[in-house]
Amino acid sequence: MRVSAARTCNNAVTVNWDDLRYLLAVHRQGNHKRAGRHLRVDPTTVARRIMALERAAGTTLFVRTPDGLKPTPAGLTVLTRAERIEDEVLASQRELLANPTALAGPLRVTGGDALVNYVVIPAMGALLAAHPELAIELLTDTSVVDLSRREADVALRLVRPREPALVARRLGELPFAIFAAESYLKRRGTPRTLATAAAHDFIGYHEALDHLPQVRWLQRAVRPLRYVLRASTLTTQTLACAEGLGLALLPLFIGARERRLRQLFTRHRGPTRELWGAFHADMRGNSRVSSFLDWLGDVLHPHVLERR
Repeated sequence: MRVSAARTCNNAVTVNWDDLRYLLAVHRQGNHKRAGRHLRVDPTTVARRIMALERAAGTTLFVRTPDGLKPTPAGLTVLTRAERIEDEVLASQRELLANPTALAGPLRVTGGDALVNYVVIPAMGALLAAHPELAIELLTDTSVVDLSRREADVALRLVRPREPALVARRLGELPFAIFAAESYLKRRGTPRTLATAAAHDFIGYHEALDHLPQVRWLQRAVRPLRYVLRASTLTTQTLACAEGLGLALLPLFIGARERRLRQLFTRHRGPTRELWGAFHADMRGNSRVSSFLDWLGDVLHPHVLERR
């Protein structure tokens, strides 16, 4: 849809829903560039749509501040109404999508990069061969998406969702262990105990993620813990470990696929994380959602401690 913010013959402002999406995106993202990335359009398009809305409304809707674009009082009034309209539009979309019987059409799935890259993608060929009309979109952004706003249809999370509008299905527990590349062990030797591992180099999460349960487990198990490389994603940590840069705490499903890695301290049970599949309650009867989670449960079976 094109911009339709305009004044009618009786001077009333008419705005279509597509215009309001730009208004909400700028408010939530803080600037035109991030809003454009979120909406998958050029930032200049965002700026143009906001200017059109402001001309139609006859007032300024955003002001520039050191912290980004902030809504004016008039902008807040429009935003409040836009959020109500958004809720109704999204509820209608979920109702329309709730009961399709064929395994065809789009399915947007969000999950951790390692789970997607090492488990979902290697097994997806069989799923698409069985259901060629499926169109799956995989999101591996580290930010938590909003299922109510249809930013994704299914979310794979390591923490049970608590939002009242979401349905959560427990897929099992993912075990972790410490791994090293054979090239590293040949160069530095193989640590036989967790205590002697303190003399070795480690690869781990960025310090902003030190609160994660598996990171806290490693910090308690190996003291002192010396990082030579820290990264925000498990895939990056895995590649660094496989290249022999240091030891890393990784899910067992990665070790099963990365031939260059060897699991250490096999007599010590490492940490585990619960894996949950979540979707909006309005999508409870959606065959694409339920079939995908059933399929993923089967794919995960060799890698989890227990299911459901």
